[in-house]
Amino acid sequence: MTIKSLTKLATTILSSNIGEIKLPYRLTFSLTNRCQAHCKMCNIWKKQVKDELTLDEIELFFSKTGHFSWINLTGGELFQRTDIAEVLQTTIEHNQNLHLLNFPTNGINTDLIVKTVKTILNRNKIPRLIVSVSMDAPPELHDSIRGYAGCWKQAMETFRELRKLKSKRFSVYLGHTIQSANIGMFDNTVAVCNKAIGNITPNDFHINLAHESGHYYDNTTNAIIPEIAKAAEEIKRIALLRKQNRFEPVSFIESRYHQRIMEYAKHGRVSLTCQAANSSCFITPQGLVYPCTLFNAPIASLRDYDMDFNRLWNLQTRKNIRTDIKKNLCPGCWTPCEAYQTLLANLF
Repeated sequence: MTIKSLTKLATTILSSNIGEIKLPYRLTFSLTNRCQAHCKMCNIWKKQVKDELTLDEIELFFSKTGHFSWINLTGGELFQRTDIAEVLQTTIEHNQNLHLLNFPTNGINTDLIVKTVKTILNRNKIPRLIVSVSMDAPPELHDSIRGYAGCWKQAMETFRELRKLKSKRFSVYLGHTIQSANIGMFDNTVAVCNKAIGNITPNDFHINLAHESGHYYDNTTNAIIPEIAKAAEEIKRIALLRKQNRFEPVSFIESRYHQRIMEYAKHGRVSLTCQAANSSCFITPQGLVYPCTLFNAPIASLRDYDMDFNRLWNLQTRKNIRTDIKKNLCPGCWTPCEAYQTLLANLF
């Protein structure tokens, strides 16, 4: 399965370097708006929780569209869904070419998170599973940012337990989102995490830059975006602290992401054609398909097409949105959710 899925992913990525591809290989799928945390940089937790896709609908969707090689499941907090283990299982079972499954967690529900990850690894032979546990600052500030007392402590406990499961198939990182509230706090964050559980280095962190989105984060009034030039310098500095391994895929793509950050800071976008609505897309908990997490240009609802993604993807609406993106008529961003597949489509 590893060789087959990797070959499929590599072939599709190479095809995206030549031109448009028939179907996206990467999916970002938000499973729920529910979340125990009340994060300052995100208003997902304020959204009404209604009409979320059921397990049966998700299974129907993937049974008709099981072609994805890379799936990023997100929320809200995934582990607020009581059927999360079943959702993960059906995601893996129906995507025969799935090479990489990744998802973030706030780490609050340690026992459930660890138990679910163990179950998924034991039941399946998925080549790569990556989990990121949110970690934005030292304890007091992290809890303040996340709006949940004790969040830092639980996140560290979750990371500690998940780290025991690390293997060639499974990796866990601490997700650090640079925003106005924590700019310049990375070194202190690493130090306090290392003091708490030991053996923590900058390489244990996945770095992200806070972005605004009306249809996903619903945070356009939160004032969470740091001074971009300052944030870019911070990310560039952090990159130099990390030990790079050009032969390890995650390290390779993160390195390329860091290299472009100054260009984004200066121009508000990079000089590469974004792959949204081509190599990737975003689906809301209610099944509405968007080109990405930031461009508020809905394509259509899966429910209106009997959960048949292939039919929906061939709509003229999607093609028109793709044309707009190629003309740089989208907001412009440099979030890993969208940047990684754009970098992979420009390998040469």
